Amino acid sequence: MDTVPEEMNDWSEMEGFTQESELRGGDGLQQNTQPNFDILSVVCNSEKEAYDIYCRYAHSVGFSVRKDHHCYWPNSRKIRMKDFVCSKAGFKKGLDLNAKSKYRKANTRTGCPAMIRFSVDQDGEWKVNKCVENHNHELARPEDQHLLRSCRNITEERAFVLKSMTDAGIRTIDAFTYLADEVGGREYVGFLRRDAYNFVQRNRRCKIETGDTNSLIEIFKNRANNDNMFAWEVQYDEEDRLMNFFWADGVGRIDYDCFGDVIIFYTSYRLNKYNLACAPFVGVNNHWQNVLLGVAFLSEETVESFTWFFRTFLRVMGGKHPITIFTDQDQAMSQAIQIAFPQTRHRLCQWHIMKKLPSKVHCYNSNNKVRGLIYKCFSKCDSEEEFESTWTEMLNEGDLHSHEWLKELHKIRRKWSTAYNKTCFNLGILSTQRSESTNYVCHGISKPTSTITECFLGLEKVMKTWRRNEKDEDFKCSQSDVVPLVKSSPILRQAARFYSRKLYFFFEEEFLQGVGGMCVAQASTDLSTFFVKTVENIDQPRHWTVNFDDAEGSIECSCGKFGMMGILCSHCLRVIRQIDIINIPPKYLLKRWSGRARKKLYSDRPLSSMVATGSPSDGIGSMISINYFTRFAYQISTRGEGNTEAEQYMIDAMSEIAENVDLILNASKDSNLDTNSSMQTKIKDPIKRRPKGVSNARLKSHWEKRKPKRKKAEEQPTPSTHQPTPVEHSSQVSFANIPEYYASTQQPTPAEPSS
Repeated sequence: MDTVPEEMNDWSEMEGFTQESELRGGDGLQQNTQPNFDILSVVCNSEKEAYDIYCRYAHSVGFSVRKDHHCYWPNSRKIRMKDFVCSKAGFKKGLDLNAKSKYRKANTRTGCPAMIRFSVDQDGEWKVNKCVENHNHELARPEDQHLLRSCRNITEERAFVLKSMTDAGIRTIDAFTYLADEVGGREYVGFLRRDAYNFVQRNRRCKIETGDTNSLIEIFKNRANNDNMFAWEVQYDEEDRLMNFFWADGVGRIDYDCFGDVIIFYTSYRLNKYNLACAPFVGVNNHWQNVLLGVAFLSEETVESFTWFFRTFLRVMGGKHPITIFTDQDQAMSQAIQIAFPQTRHRLCQWHIMKKLPSKVHCYNSNNKVRGLIYKCFSKCDSEEEFESTWTEMLNEGDLHSHEWLKELHKIRRKWSTAYNKTCFNLGILSTQRSESTNYVCHGISKPTSTITECFLGLEKVMKTWRRNEKDEDFKCSQSDVVPLVKSSPILRQAARFYSRKLYFFFEEEFLQGVGGMCVAQASTDLSTFFVKTVENIDQPRHWTVNFDDAEGSIECSCGKFGMMGILCSHCLRVIRQIDIINIPPKYLLKRWSGRARKKLYSDRPLSSMVATGSPSDGIGSMISINYFTRFAYQISTRGEGNTEAEQYMIDAMSEIAENVDLILNASKDSNLDTNSSMQTKIKDPIKRRPKGVSNARLKSHWEKRKPKRKKAEEQPTPSTHQPTPVEHSSQVSFANIPEYYASTQQPTPAEPSS
């Protein structure tokens, strides 16, 4: 604001003001309406109070207010006089009122003389010194007064509602409409739709005021302070520009230790304005629900990026390899899995392969027998021999012996056919549909203009929702018992007490199918081998071979369902009923599928056995042992709380333990995990790229499309839309907040050369 000189005591000479308050009609002047209080008798104690009072007066009349000149007491910063004027007071000199410029708002001023002047005494009391009430413009009607600029204000309560609703993924316009409906119309909200959009955008900018990447790193640091098992890592290039980043919280790491035997990995969805690929690791818990084990954002889907991510994930998860990993047919991903997960069975999504069949095999749609044989090769063959004979029959039926695509598909048959994976635990999954459901969720929380910070916060909410659903299911399992369909069956009663609700229904379906839909066709004299067939299709029934060992109490079926999914198949259950076994052998009740799987894994596994059985690649043990240490220390500290002698003893003991652990680890300390220097690195945001098929440009009309395009000048280069390739020796910095005794056992792995 401009300061009025001290020697200018007579303010009546200032341009734009009149000597006395007069009301006139005509000559372009608008006579005001009488407000519901006397503005001249107002006395207040602060500038804010004076401004609010004049605003209420102005709104009741129908005009907007802004602050204007002020002056101070001599040799002081105390205000002596302060003016509040009509928003249309004054002119912007030297500007064309019809010009479209950035001063367009200022050009709407009409030189309105309406104003009020407050004088302030030494005690800080504000009194009205002068008031001009006439206007030279039309006043706002009562139904339009909510549009006045000084009348618009977002209160704290409505700001909280806007922020909460937009953070939850609700559109700003929907949140504004909700507030308008609550108060009975838009004119009573107190602000406009545009004000709501501006408020939301300001909040988003505040989250990334230090840069998108560095704001995300600050969030990671805060999460690590609150969760001692929160791990994260970033990778950037020679220009200190972010390439890839990964994070996993403590719950995700514990989930991986309990349910990380089978994981699904899929990267078909790209997020935000940097066009980063969202790469989540999704598992399946004991309630047959999705669990998010860890997430990475990758700038490029190359062998180097995938290898970095897989090795980082493996190191953070304690070196424990998954049994099976499901992906799509991505060559770079396949090579990276061979490098980082050599002990893991790599399976391909059958849905993606079958989607290509109509375009690759010419007779797939026209020949029903070929289509049926191909489908049988995917999931209906019980042995490798049956697969090979079915494949040969399919080639003969469709005359496809020289088909190159089928030859290549046959070479990788171990990755997609169930016949070659009967002994590999894979939960019976055939596709990456669970990971694609995560991508569907990502589609709801992200837009092409979203920042990576917003994407992380959105995915974090997805994780919280999934975990809340899991807790709800745990509560149902603990509070209610499943009633078996056949209450007199001891096997079903045993299964109802052990399995989670969802897995029990799977087991019950297998049991009823075995008892009611299967029959024993033949059995050996020593009752060690049984041939089970279906009751339906009497002419061509399917046969399965079930081997039973009474001495060891083991049973095995040729279908391999228990080896793949961990529950007994209908054929085994039919044989169990045939030989009058009334209880399921304990070895066939996997703790993974129990109603309280985590509790059983923790309670049934002593700390000494966890440390003793830990392999060299596991460091000191699994993530369960780390969490066990934390809980054990917490219980001891809680027990000694309040006793000064006990507390001092615990402090001395922990200090001694820390010193001894440091001495043990000094020799093998991994320098790559020392993050003291890297914490100070300011990482630049990735290069903004427009994703394929996404355009924010205005749609052209029919006549604009018919106009010929103008050729660009040669000196103006076309901006490149190709993504930069990561440098061969990019800097890699780990910010994972992992305990030293755990991190030091992991050996650094050199970056793989570009393939």
